[in-house]
Amino acid sequence: MAARILAISPERIRYWVKRKLVRPGAVRGRHYQFTFEDLLMMRLAKELLPNRRRLESVARCFQRVGQMLDAHRPVTAVKLYEEDGRILVRDGAVIFEADTGQMLLDYTVAPAGLTIKQADAPVRLRRLLDAAAGLEESNPVRAVQMYREYLEHHPRDGAVHHRLSALFERIGDTSSAARHLDAAAVLEPRNAELHFDLGVLYRKLQNMERAAASFSRAVECEPDLIEGHLHLAQIYEEQGRKREAMRHLSAAHRLINQD
Repeated sequence: MAARILAISPERIRYWVKRKLVRPGAVRGRHYQFTFEDLLMMRLAKELLPNRRRLESVARCFQRVGQMLDAHRPVTAVKLYEEDGRILVRDGAVIFEADTGQMLLDYTVAPAGLTIKQADAPVRLRRLLDAAAGLEESNPVRAVQMYREYLEHHPRDGAVHHRLSALFERIGDTSSAARHLDAAAVLEPRNAELHFDLGVLYRKLQNMERAAASFSRAVECEPDLIEGHLHLAQIYEEQGRKREAMRHLSAAHRLINQD
């Protein structure tokens, strides 16, 4: 999955793992499980390595940058890029060399305290959304980054949280998918589809209490939702709550047999 998303060979990913450039969260047989941050690290490595012969130099830069950042911020929280043969790091208005830690001056940044009004900001954000939508199939990792950037300006856009959730699920990060779908459901509390999809995600995460709560909310919003009743019947049956399981199973049968 990660190889397809990043358009690189599985052998290259295994080599990076062997050399500890990235550390998968879990290993199942011969398959690695990566977080979204891992995918960002590998995408970054893919961008930096073609112009640098030695993997060790990039790994060393990642390690040094990680040591400079707060413990709660991963390397991918800042922007790394190559310029004139050097790997540079931009953290807000601050730029420094990854190899040496030397800070550089950026004369394109406005002085502190100066507010710049961007009249074209709505247009730029709309273009950002359009570009992200266009990358969902070919480059889902980049699309996720762009949607995240958009949400920094419009955190209450439920539709974008929903799209992010679908992307995270595609790349195998179910926890992040549930988090964004949860946000969408809070912003659109009467949307039965969102609550139903959230219940399905929580079942995948083996969080049956949250799954039951989401399915219950879905059938509350849409009482004729057969699949919601069936999911609730299965969950309650597994929990030994026979009466509640039978109630939802009966509701599902009644709806199926309606003329």
